[in-house]
Amino acid sequence: MMPTLDLDEDSCRNLGSLRFDEVCCSFLPSHEARVLTSLNLKLMKKSNDIDRLLSNIQSILHELTITSYSWSRISFPRNLNVCQTLVVMKLQDKVLVDVFSPPVCFRSLKTLHLTRVKYSCQESFRRLLSVCPVLEDLYLFIDRVRYECLPSFTIFVPSLQRLSICEESYSRTLFEISVPSLIYLKIAARYGWFKFFEDMPKLVEAHVEVNPYEINNLLRCLTSVERLSIEFFSSMDIVLTDRIFHRLLYLELHMHNGLQENQILSLLKHSPNLQALKLNEKPSCSVRDQPRFVPKPNSVPECLTFHLETLEWRGYAGRPEDKEIAVYILGNALRLNTAKISRYFSSSRFRPRHHQKKDRKIVKELKSLSKASTSCQLVIQRQYYP
Repeated sequence: MMPTLDLDEDSCRNLGSLRFDEVCCSFLPSHEARVLTSLNLKLMKKSNDIDRLLSNIQSILHELTITSYSWSRISFPRNLNVCQTLVVMKLQDKVLVDVFSPPVCFRSLKTLHLTRVKYSCQESFRRLLSVCPVLEDLYLFIDRVRYECLPSFTIFVPSLQRLSICEESYSRTLFEISVPSLIYLKIAARYGWFKFFEDMPKLVEAHVEVNPYEINNLLRCLTSVERLSIEFFSSMDIVLTDRIFHRLLYLELHMHNGLQENQILSLLKHSPNLQALKLNEKPSCSVRDQPRFVPKPNSVPECLTFHLETLEWRGYAGRPEDKEIAVYILGNALRLNTAKISRYFSSSRFRPRHHQKKDRKIVKELKSLSKASTSCQLVIQRQYYP
């Protein structure tokens, strides 16, 4: 098995007058392995010599991880030959990416993870992506709360198949995206603003957590998805067409402040091939949003008649609108095999008696619901939270 090399500055405290990067530069040329599976480099102090350190690697390197706890600069100069064999590269925390033209070509790089990384300018980020001709997996974690970061990101990567964008921010960030080969998309950026310049006909799976006002812009780009997970607010004004969800097989809604019957029926109406529906509502004491009016479909959604096989509802509260949804789905889903409904319970051993009485009533109501599918197994579970 090819070796892994870990160089951790925190474990090298007794170096005398030598700096950690100087020791690494002396050690790496003597490393005998012809091929390194991975190099994990962890820096505790500021360094401007990462490029020089990497240039001393004589082995063929497949995976590189750099973690820095003080701002350390890397520019990937053109003569940094070790980068040409990299398949995976992960830069984490206080790494300053300062790519000037022309950088080295990452001709083999397929996976690039950039976590809480800082960029000297927008061109540094753009140049870094431009020299990754076969990149397939890009992960961006942007922390604008603790670190100054770019106001916008341009992601034009024709080869990209997986894109994950996670952002912690209180200000808007623009993402301009062109990824025609994308298969998997994850976006968790409530303050993000997204512009897609091309269709994504190969996109199969998407997980979306964005500002409610941005949701329609994103859904228009997800016309080919088969698996979709989205955050859903009762106040959302989602514009649906048959073109958006016509391929959808799995739909998961992370609900805030509940869901109205007409809203879920409208989603089901526009998902004619849906096979699995998961509703996930977290316990909340916040004031409920005013739900948007959505007209009720004139007929039973096609997916309930022909395709829906699995229903999972986590955090069922037993409100009148919740019961209406459960009654409608169970009463019309002819192919339903499993309906798993769980309620939240406090982990405290001492629960008020009126809560216990209410719980028993809700469970009794669920068990009494009629089911259109004779093969449907109804499972009612308890789900505890602190």
